[in-house]
Amino acid sequence: MQTYTITPETTDQHEGHRGYHGTGLVHSIETCGTVDGPGLRFVLFMQGCLMRCLYCHNRDTWDMHTDKAQEMTVEQVMKQVLSYRHYLKATGGGVTATGGEPLLQYEFIRDWFKACWEHNIHTCLDTNGYVLHYDDILDDLLDHTNLVMLDLKQIDPEIHKVLVGIPNTKTLKFARYLAERNQPTRVRYVIVPGYTDDDRSAHLLGEFIGDMENVETVELLPYHELGAHKWELCGDEYKLKGVKPPPKETVLHIKEILEGYGKNIIY
Repeated sequence: MQTYTITPETTDQHEGHRGYHGTGLVHSIETCGTVDGPGLRFVLFMQGCLMRCLYCHNRDTWDMHTDKAQEMTVEQVMKQVLSYRHYLKATGGGVTATGGEPLLQYEFIRDWFKACWEHNIHTCLDTNGYVLHYDDILDDLLDHTNLVMLDLKQIDPEIHKVLVGIPNTKTLKFARYLAERNQPTRVRYVIVPGYTDDDRSAHLLGEFIGDMENVETVELLPYHELGAHKWELCGDEYKLKGVKPPPKETVLHIKEILEGYGKNIIY
């Protein structure tokens, strides 16, 4: 099997990153997730991501192919999903595609979500919005997505570059596209001290999503260091070492700012 690494610098080269043959590269599976959408979730962590967030807690999902990634068919995944479907439905849950960045393998996610819909299973797409192709496949995927959880990491383009490593152009374009489709969306905002915990950043977010009627909820996620050890395992330096989670007062203050833009806030 061909192996390679996708980096932000090689995005254009790998826009069709691999021929799709009905399989997806899966990093791992969590069968009873509680923080990846409503209810209990069957969570599929996909391999590959083009962003380089300084606080990433899944550093080991960046490379598209590693020795630990598992190539799976939709049928193989669904066999596991169906064994949990009664627990998922009883809690108002379902399945969530995350990663990594699941939209890098959007053909597979499209096929998986369509299979879930055949069994009336709720589907959630957890994405950073880095969309490479706007086409029938993407629309078909979104047509079979009950909820999009979109990470808006920072609206200011320069701070976003420092925090994430690449511009936020593609993410903001996708956010507007979801609004045009009136796609049910929950925005996720990570409060990182020194990067996203200031009033200006919160107001920029509020102004950006204020008139987006499809954004039902904003979820505030306080920064944490729980994934720092994965950076060391991958041979990388964790540059936010020593940065502490924001105090509760900061979270509540940002909550108050965003509520001023008419959004329901959870944290």
